[in-house]
Amino acid sequence: MKMIDKIKEIEKYVCSNFEELDLDDPVEEGYFETYENISGVCQDDFAFFEKKFDIVLPDDFKELYKYKNGSGFFFVLPAVIDKREMAFRLMSLQEIENSKKIFQNRDALLSEFPEYFTVQDIEKMNDNRIKPYLFNRKWFPFAEYCDSCYLMLDLDPDKDGKKGQIICYIHDPDEIVYAASNITELVSKIFEEIS
Repeated sequence: MKMIDKIKEIEKYVCSNFEELDLDDPVEEGYFETYENISGVCQDDFAFFEKKFDIVLPDDFKELYKYKNGSGFFFVLPAVIDKREMAFRLMSLQEIENSKKIFQNRDALLSEFPEYFTVQDIEKMNDNRIKPYLFNRKWFPFAEYCDSCYLMLDLDPDKDGKKGQIICYIHDPDEIVYAASNITELVSKIFEEIS
């Protein structure tokens, strides 16, 4: 089954199981109707985004965004990240661009925040797939949960990571955790979880 077909099944699941996901009724609230009217990203918009940030977006990321440029208030990615259940809404390319003005707009190692992270905290978080940063210019938040947790496209992985992997910034206490090797795997994990 293709990724977008899985997304369509996830959409149906969210609409039917919103209470279990602790969400407002997306149909009653009009979130799903608004979501249905969101169009995808065109090639020129991808080219502009890639040029602005001097990056190349992974093909599967583009595939998702060709389908929908964000999800508005519809939480289309009900994921389990590091044993935590979180329903994420997909940010539009414009929202991603705007977020980069204030978030993940500089490089800062975890060790630069000794008031928040002890040496033991940093060792505990160590994952050879993710560089030991709290902020990284090559991390792109693309999905948001409760204005405090973000799924991010990692275009600067560590030695055991893979460019285009998905990581999650979790706030309070702050940590960065691995989520999936790419968007395709993330969507497949969600699909398997609901099937």
